[in-house]
Amino acid sequence: MEEAIRMSSSGPRHKRKKSVRKPPPQWRKYLTQAELELPAPAAGAQPRPDGTEPMAADEYGDDDFELQWWQQPRFVAALGLACALLLVLGALALLQASRDRQAAATAAEREKVLTLRAINSVRAVRIPPNPRSWSATPDFTLAWPEPPELLELHLPVGYAAHVNFAVIIDKVDHGRVLLVERLAPDSNKELLLSVNSSAFGPGEYRLRLQGYTWRGERVDVGWVRLLVTDPRR
Repeated sequence: MEEAIRMSSSGPRHKRKKSVRKPPPQWRKYLTQAELELPAPAAGAQPRPDGTEPMAADEYGDDDFELQWWQQPRFVAALGLACALLLVLGALALLQASRDRQAAATAAEREKVLTLRAINSVRAVRIPPNPRSWSATPDFTLAWPEPPELLELHLPVGYAAHVNFAVIIDKVDHGRVLLVERLAPDSNKELLLSVNSSAFGPGEYRLRLQGYTWRGERVDVGWVRLLVTDPRR
């Protein structure tokens, strides 16, 4: 009897039920899983590619989501329009600045031409006048001296029977430059007129010689076309 009891108690180990070790009491609440029912999918929702059920649109909060003021399409369009306007204004400003620089350079060059400057040398120029009328081509071409010179213009008037003369100098497309009255010729029958070359500047000048009659009236006796060129151009 005792042997039968011993054999039954010493049977195969795999037939005995193993004891399960339970976790400590403080851990049990973390191992508890609540079985909750999922909400039904919204009408018209399409299943996902992985086979899971999609979430409804209202669960994402799309109906309650609102864009910020700087995310509004109208603000983005206005910002793009403002950028385009600034680009156009910048291009116009650069163009106007380029024109202003060119105008300033031209004005500086013109000021340099129109301003009288000190002379460094003296140059004698003899120009025979045309006793009939203006010549078809310039009677004399003068390269604009740089630095300025004192130009001594010798105008022979021995062909005219007058004692005193007047010299009128006009610049074409500009106006009256110089008027000299009661000028007497020298022993060589030449009128001597000294001028600063910086007072002329490049361009065409027309000199008209007039003689005084016994009544004090002036009559034309000679014409000169003088062309002053700029060698730098």
